[in-house]
Amino acid sequence: MKKKIRNNAEYRKGVTGFLNQLTEWSLGDSSRKGLLLFGYVLLIAFLFTFNIKTTEPFFVFLPWKEAIANGLIVAIGAVATGSYLSIRKEKIVRDTRMTVFLLGVTLFLILTIKGAALVSLYLVPVAFATALVALFIDFEAGLSLNLFLALAVGVQPGISGPIGPTIVAFAGGLVGILETRDISRMSDLTNIGVSVGLVNAVLVFAFRFPTLTSPIIVNLDWPNYWWAILNGLVSALFIAATVPIAERITQITSPIGLMELLNPSHPLMERLRTETPGTYHHSQNIASLGENAARAIGADPLLTKVGGYYHDIGKMVRPEFFIENQSRGSNPHDELTPSMSKIILTSHIKQGIQLGRTYGLRKDVLNFIPSHHGTSLIRYFYLKALREGRDEVEFPKSDFRYEGDTPMTKETSIIALADPVEAASHTLDNLGQEVEEMVEEQIDAKIEDGQLDKSPLTLDEIATIKEAFVETLRAMDQRRVENYPDKETVKPEVGELGPE
Repeated sequence: MKKKIRNNAEYRKGVTGFLNQLTEWSLGDSSRKGLLLFGYVLLIAFLFTFNIKTTEPFFVFLPWKEAIANGLIVAIGAVATGSYLSIRKEKIVRDTRMTVFLLGVTLFLILTIKGAALVSLYLVPVAFATALVALFIDFEAGLSLNLFLALAVGVQPGISGPIGPTIVAFAGGLVGILETRDISRMSDLTNIGVSVGLVNAVLVFAFRFPTLTSPIIVNLDWPNYWWAILNGLVSALFIAATVPIAERITQITSPIGLMELLNPSHPLMERLRTETPGTYHHSQNIASLGENAARAIGADPLLTKVGGYYHDIGKMVRPEFFIENQSRGSNPHDELTPSMSKIILTSHIKQGIQLGRTYGLRKDVLNFIPSHHGTSLIRYFYLKALREGRDEVEFPKSDFRYEGDTPMTKETSIIALADPVEAASHTLDNLGQEVEEMVEEQIDAKIEDGQLDKSPLTLDEIATIKEAFVETLRAMDQRRVENYPDKETVKPEVGELGPE
């Protein structure tokens, strides 16, 4: 009973919050968001008060009672959906980009409903909208939108009856959500098109089957089957066309975009490999550490892997100042003061962000660049400054810290932990028991320095990450057998060399 009361209270709170955004925010001078949302609800409600025709008059308004009923149903559905998302997905409400994306997708689908009604409501590509939202937000948001869009299809009068198209719209949208789990490249969109088309066709047959008369083949109502199958194709094509637009609006990289960034032929990856081979190898190792750790705690392994590859791209501007790119006995920092070395080292953060923007990296990938060092102390040059006679009053620790952002997601936190662990692993003679102590020491140092203060990682997840790092480092340590015999010590057996 208490749980039921709490759920009701949460729902009322969500409805109140959403309505406040529609009304109270609109009255304030500091924000117009509420007014825009209120106008948006009125707009989509108004769209269901008339029908479109291909002949004059092109717009035919419904009888006023039916128009009011349709408008109220759609408006209430929109407010209910918005209220639920306000409770469950607060980031959508707070993030203007995400709000614009969700409202834009919804409005586009409603407009397609109006257009499809001229032919068949079985043609409405609800799967396009739900799959796109599942890709860029999550499954729960996609399912919420699916319920609302199915309701909107049912309200719209069309050539087909309301029940069949409503269920087909919901089922097709649900299939679109489920199929997004396996999307990693453009060719995978074919699965969405085929699956949605087949499910739609089966459902159309199920609705038609009780009324079929002989001969069955003739009375199958073939046009609606073709519209239902075409629905899947249209959904897949719309997704392929709008993924780049959605990435630009949300600044979130889709799985398709992430796979493209991992392609060795990507221009930025090619530059990293050819211009800074040491940094490229370091980034490879961090990507492997990050991917395995992310998979172990249920974070996004693909995004973490991409972040590992691109977190140090700023080093391409001055590669010789970073130890992994230096030849033996050559270190330009020997000729610089510690303060100048600090300026050069920290500059790779801003230069990396600028370079990433030039090559079209989205914000979710760019976030790995300033967060992998956060505000960490550049200990080597701080101690060097002290050794040269400078005291802590003249050069406080704050002068030798990075000016980045501490990680605020699980994925960026993993890379921030993997970076010092990978660097320290090269100081070990072997990866036996020492590796566990090294991983523990490096991660604990990050925690004590406050670098994970804004991170959502739990203590249990950090412990799991430590174990994953140790396992990955040992797997990466492929050493040859000691005292491997050379050709002088290997004597072939009689007949091993073949007949003379």
